Amino acid sequence: MATKNTSEKTKTKAKVVDENSLVEIELFRDNKDYKDNVFVAVNGESCVIARGKKVKIKKKFADVIALSMKQDVKTARMMDEKSDEFMAEAQTKL
Repeated sequence: MATKNTSEKTKTKAKVVDENSLVEIELFRDNKDYKDNVFVAVNGESCVIARGKKVKIKKKFADVIALSMKQDVKTARMMDEKSDEFMAEAQTKL
């Protein structure tokens, strides 16, 4: 039983180390909508990421940003689909 517990602790430590390893990212920047720094928080720990510069951040923060970007794409697709459905339905009622 002690071996299993030790093994689980080792896996947990490895995951924590992986989440805290540094990765390099560069967030898109323009002079309009995407000019402000980005605040990210994970389990009570936070950081502010500058846009338009290559920076090293903890992997856990990069993962949150990646998931957020993925969700933004899904949202935009859904909005397009719903807009197309609405327009098609409106055309049939004219």
